[in-house]
Amino acid sequence: MNIERLSLDQLRVFVQVADSGSFLAAARNLARAQSAISYAVATLESQLDVQLFDRSGYRPQLTDAGIALLQDARQVLDQVDSLQNRASSYSKGQELEVALAVDVFFPTDCLVDLLRRFRDAFPAVTVRLDIEALGGVAERVIDGRAMLGILGTLPTTPPNLLRVTLPSVRMVAVVAPGHALAGIRGRIPEKLLLQQTQLVLSDRSELTTRQDFSVHSRLTWRMSDVGTKHALLRAGMGWGYMPQHVVRDDLAAGRLVRVSTPQHPPQGMDLPIQCVYKPDHRAGPALSWWLDALAGLTTLDRLSQQDAAN
Repeated sequence: MNIERLSLDQLRVFVQVADSGSFLAAARNLARAQSAISYAVATLESQLDVQLFDRSGYRPQLTDAGIALLQDARQVLDQVDSLQNRASSYSKGQELEVALAVDVFFPTDCLVDLLRRFRDAFPAVTVRLDIEALGGVAERVIDGRAMLGILGTLPTTPPNLLRVTLPSVRMVAVVAPGHALAGIRGRIPEKLLLQQTQLVLSDRSELTTRQDFSVHSRLTWRMSDVGTKHALLRAGMGWGYMPQHVVRDDLAAGRLVRVSTPQHPPQGMDLPIQCVYKPDHRAGPALSWWLDALAGLTTLDRLSQQDAAN
């Protein structure tokens, strides 16, 4: 077996014969002589030391080895085609990868829709996505780990970043219906909030470490994952602020109830969302797509108008 002498052309001929069902049909599809197709397959079989087709019948049939190796051949050709497409795109100034850092409060549905549209527009560009809270997003943009960031939970924008204002996210204070704060009408006095456990997001970055935002209780439980915070809220383990799009179903079903704090009314408050990037970062076609797509958003939540009315 001399696999080093295999050519991509031989693999393409092999796949074409298998897909076409005959050497003649493959020759027509590839615009070649049938003898050239037969020679390419025979040479490939010799180099692999394996018979790929059974030629005893009217039409060539894949052998067991041919069936197994056909999948490998397809994978090799797919990878080569991907390499060629990515290299061609890069030579034209297109990025090979886009690195994004996104705030935990940015709506997942909106993010998925953006990623789907980006994939359709740039199928050869890979995406590296980090989900962070507080200073984590800005820190990744500043140190170059992310080309673009979407800030939410960080109340201020670092002065060395350019920004694009996006639609806001509605934040509400919520507790489980059996929680001690659930039955209080009107704004909850500050002294009562100080006595109850508040569930808050922790900051894994150095940018805003040891800084607290919208923390009112003496007793806090901190976590970096919104899903964990959500589950603890529903379990009655404390109170906290959450994006309305995350707890909408829980509020409708009565698994969570809104409360009013001295800082937030029952209907909630809007959290500003911003897209940030470094001014010295060259924006290729892929990154430019993200800047344009984010700037063109008029809402982050398909039910935002309904929420505003409730």
